[in-house]
Amino acid sequence: MAWEIWFDSSSDNYGQIGFFCNTSDHSFGPVFMTNTSFDKGQFYEMWDKAGFKDPRSDDDNISTHTYHILNLMDDYKEKIIATMKVSRVDGINAPFPFYEDSIKTWYMSGLGFSPFKPALEALSEDDFDIVNDLIEETNEEMQHEILSNPSPLPEEKKTWREYKGFRVDYSWEVLDD
Repeated sequence: MAWEIWFDSSSDNYGQIGFFCNTSDHSFGPVFMTNTSFDKGQFYEMWDKAGFKDPRSDDDNISTHTYHILNLMDDYKEKIIATMKVSRVDGINAPFPFYEDSIKTWYMSGLGFSPFKPALEALSEDDFDIVNDLIEETNEEMQHEILSNPSPLPEEKKTWREYKGFRVDYSWEVLDD
């Protein structure tokens, strides 16, 4: 990897993290406050999944990206509000929504929606399979967009998928403290 996170939790209430280069053994970038439940493995996983650049060569974004990940990791606080709408589409008329669901959750909770709701389970087996696939794909897209975009514009807080007469729309908001 060539870079790592150091973590000091000498206090009962908070800790500090920072970056260091493990090939030259020196710290770089700012020091960040965190809680004592900080998980380095989780941080590395989220940084990697977000697709952020090597922090040693990305001075312009190191603080923004780190604060974003720390905000999403923050001690099981429900900071994400998401809404899913499932609609029928026929190519001529506007989508006809027939199911809507909202959740308030935290990022590492397995963020996403489930198709196993009575209104969706009442669909034919083939239609349920289509909707299930759309929901799975849209869950993955939403998770990636939330993680990889620390400062999204309003239109970047939405995603959708459409296939064989169905459309799944997602929108979300990440709350700050």
